[in-house]
Amino acid sequence: MQRKPLLDVTEYGVRCLLVPVAPEPHDLLSPREHEVARMVGRGYTNKQIAGVLEISLNTVSAHMRRIFTKLGVGSRAAMVAALTGENLAAV
Repeated sequence: MQRKPLLDVTEYGVRCLLVPVAPEPHDLLSPREHEVARMVGRGYTNKQIAGVLEISLNTVSAHMRRIFTKLGVGSRAAMVAALTGENLAAV
């Protein structure tokens, strides 16, 4: 996908082009959110994640909400797909 340049100037015969770059989905998450997302990808329930990480179920839910928001997804499957680069629309 071609992005509209933020800056396009030529100085002394050298073209300088500045274009926005979207971060990769995995770059948006904190280390703990990565850990939670990996466990979801392995099929863990929120309750199992809470037990393994020794955190409350509410904390797991909060991590999941933040992950969903950061990735712009609405389900566990879409979250895993976004992080693995799979295209659910093609299924």
